[in-house]
Parts: sequence; structure tokens; C-alpha cells
Amino acid sequence: MISSIDRDKCVGCGTCTKSCGLDVFRLDTDQPEVSPCMGACPAGTDIRGYQAMLQRGDVRGALECLKKSNPFPAITGRVCFHPCESECARRRVDEAVGINAVEQFLGDRDLEREAVKPARVHLAKVAVVGAGPAGLSAAWFLTCMGYEAVVYEAMPEAGGMLRYAIPAYRLPSEVVRKQVGMLTDMGVRFHFNTKIGKGADISVAELRRRGCRAVILAAGTSRSRKIPVEGGELPGVFWGLEFLRAVRYGEAPRLSGTVAVVGGGDVAVDAAISARRLGAARVIMASLEAEGQLPAYPHNIADAVREGVEFNCGVGPVRVEERNGAASALVLRKCLRVFNAEGKFAPEFDDQALSRLEASTIIFAIGQAPESGLFDEDADMMPNGYARADSLTGETGKQAVFAAGDIATGPASVIRAIAGGREAAISADRYLRGMVILGERGRARPLVPEEKLPGKGIASLPRHERTIRENCSGFDEIRRGLRLDEVLAESLRCMTCGSKSHITYNDDCMTCYTCELVCPADAINVHPFKETLPRTL
Repeated sequence: MISSIDRDKCVGCGTCTKSCGLDVFRLDTDQPEVSPCMGACPAGTDIRGYQAMLQRGDVRGALECLKKSNPFPAITGRVCFHPCESECARRRVDEAVGINAVEQFLGDRDLEREAVKPARVHLAKVAVVGAGPAGLSAAWFLTCMGYEAVVYEAMPEAGGMLRYAIPAYRLPSEVVRKQVGMLTDMGVRFHFNTKIGKGADISVAELRRRGCRAVILAAGTSRSRKIPVEGGELPGVFWGLEFLRAVRYGEAPRLSGTVAVVGGGDVAVDAAISARRLGAARVIMASLEAEGQLPAYPHNIADAVREGVEFNCGVGPVRVEERNGAASALVLRKCLRVFNAEGKFAPEFDDQALSRLEASTIIFAIGQAPESGLFDEDADMMPNGYARADSLTGETGKQAVFAAGDIATGPASVIRAIAGGREAAISADRYLRGMVILGERGRARPLVPEEKLPGKGIASLPRHERTIRENCSGFDEIRRGLRLDEVLAESLRCMTCGSKSHITYNDDCMTCYTCELVCPADAINVHPFKETLPRTL
């Protein structure tokens, strides 16, 4: 039987658990040091924990583990930029584990389940302003803690950017509706078409008078950032978020000819691909950034290339030309540099190096901004409409008022907004219970040291990829998720970095020596005798 495992040598790669035919070992993934993927995730998701559960075939347990930090895996499994994969230690061996694809699979399984309504254990009611990813996340965690969460949303439906900006080919509306439906079934109350703030339907002070003991501002950045440009008011000129919103509402016009999209971020990429799907014969993205330096995530740029979008990099807009009362061309000038010596955004141009791009439709997608002035009386707000909020707790300087999501951080990823909503919910809970808001929460856990990461002696295994659906039309979802067998096989590629293996069922050991022979860290010692010697007189 197995004599011992040297915990100092064990790197938690899980080779012993995967190779033992008698299921003698278990992995302890709850360790003070986190794996590189967990450290890279803005939500701190216990990736190695749920991957270890999947390795045992425990799909339900893996889903519950994932949802402790991210309640919307069906959404993030489709739109997250998956920084976890960029840091995955598996890249030392072959390719990163397909964490995002596994997350989508678990999220889709979650959508098939009935929501469980948590017990109401607190009398306090908390208002959440905004039903985007941060607001929905805050409402979820508050409800799970036993609070009554009331969400106020200015739009007719919940979702924010998820519903009105991210195109359906990446995030189908039905996925968002199902996630929101789960919140409703849990007891969250929504008030749609209701704007909160100064000069709006209801003020934050009025929410407090109506019995809301705490307020979480999660209004997001719902407007396109605009610049003064000659001809910007002409028919045929659109602004990024408003254009994408019209697409989601089914109100966008059919396009033809050439479309120019100004910008290099993810909103610009989504606008460009949407324009192609609306019938544009040619779509060209014009960006300040040079080729290879676009701020959009690489996988979104790859989607644009596959859709036939062209790129004109290192240029900025000068004016929109008019013909017959509508936009006809975009005049561009060469951009010499985007950032100054201090790293601040301060583009410099060569006004003599001009070019002209014929286009009947021009879409400016150059950033997002919050609606300014709404909460100036309710929180410590900056002139640009963003809240001065603690980066960890979401505190705004106004008692019982917290901020989460883009209004606190600036435009960021969906997973970061979800993490911000969770942190604001925890802060509100601590405030309402009279606790110190910061406490021990949020202290960064150390990463597994580089020299302790597995990789040596690990066999190479093929990565399982989501496939592009053939014959996609309109705004149908473009990626097909993994099957169960592919997910389980992909989980076995995870090296559960930093876990510790322990002998759980030693009586089952048949002393085959496989674990000792295959352990890449030489951490396992097998005793040569399974049974004790018979007694002698």
C-alpha cells in the first residue's frame, strides 16, 4: 500500500488521481496559495476547485463551486475575455486549458435548473440602481445573503450592456432572459422604465425614505462617448452603443455598400461585425492604434477577420463629407502616436497626411460614458459622471451608498463588473450588520510560486475547442459549445496547480506502483507490502 506523500514535493498536478484505477487519492484544492488562473480571474473564481470536481465526474458540484463567485457562467462563458487562460500553467506543456468553454457548458447546465429561493433572514431592504452585470450580480449575492433586493432599471428589460450592446451572435437574448428569470424566481424585484437620480423618476434620497437601508449604484456607462466632428450630424452617421442598441431592438437599417467604423475597441468590433450581418458589402475599421495594438480582445478581432472586416490602422477622423444631404465619405489623418510620454491618452496627428474613405454609413465607436449629474447629490461623483468609490469595497463617501461596475471603474469587462457587484453586496451586508466593511475580505492571496507549478513530466493532451457553427445567418449564435465528454476530457488537462494530494482510501490500494512511477514530482512512496505478515508463534 502507499506509505506516504511528501507534501513539500507535491505540486497538485493530479497525475496520481488520474492514473489510479482504484480511486485511492483525493485532491485538496482549498489551499492558501492560488493557481495562476485563479489569480488572473477578476472574480477570483475557484477554477482548480471546480475542475477537480469535473475530473471526478461531479458536474453538479463543479457548477455550485463556480457559482460561489460567478452567478452567471452562461453569460461569462460566452463573453468573458478569459485572462485565466493567458496565465494557465498548462501552456508550459502544450496549450491552456479551455476554461471559458468549460464555463459555458456549466452555465448552460445551470439554465436548465430551477432556481432555489433563499430564506429571507434580514429585515433590511437594499436598492440596486441598474440591471447590468454589476447590478444583477449585487442583487444575486444580496438575495443569497437573505436580503430583499429591489432593482431599478431605466430600460424596459434587464441586462444593460448584456442585453442592449453585446450582439446576439455572441450572447443570445434568451440566455440573458433566463438568467434574469432565475433572479426573479429567487425573489428579486425589478422596476423597469424607472430612472433613479437627480431630475429622474425617483431620487436616491427617496429610495432611502421608502425603506431601503442601503443603495448600490450600478448604472453603468450607457452612452457613447462623442467627439465634435464636422458632419457628425449627417444622416448615415451613427454612434457605437446607440447603433448596437438599435440592432438588438431590430430597429437598425439594412446596410449596403461600404461602412466605416471609427474605433479599435470591442464595441467597434461588434459594430463592424453587426454591419456585415446587416448586409454591408464592405466594412473597414479605422483606428488610432497601429496594427497589432488594437485594444479589442484578440478573439474578437479574430471573429472580425473571419467575417471579412478590413482594418485601416494608425489614422484618426477629420470630417465626414456630405453628398445629397447624407454622409458619403470619411476623411482621415495619420496618427503619429496615441499616448504621450507619461502614458496618457493624447493623440498626435500629421495634418498633412490625409486620406479619404468612401462610405455611405459611418459608425463612431470611440468609447463609453455614464450619464453625468444623476448622482451628484448622493455620492462623491467626478465631473465626468463616474463615482469616486473604493476599488475594493465600493464605498462612495456617502453613508450607505456604494458603487459597482463601470460607473465605479470605467468601462471594463463583464466579469469585472460581476465581481464589483459581489464586492458591493458584501460591503452593504457588512454595513447593515454594523461590521467593519473592509475587515479581512479582499486581501490578495499569494500565487503558487513559479518553481512549484507543475509541468515537468506531464503528458501532452489535445485541447478541445468550441466550433464555429456552419451556415449561420443573421445574428444566430456563432459558437457551438462543448459536449459533456469533451468537457470531462478538457478538465483532465487541468493540472490543479497548488493543490495537495492525499491518500484517502489506502485499503483499496493493490500496490501496483503506478502512482509512484508516474508522479512527476517524485512525491509518492509505495510500501512493498499490502498486507501485514501472518502471525507466527
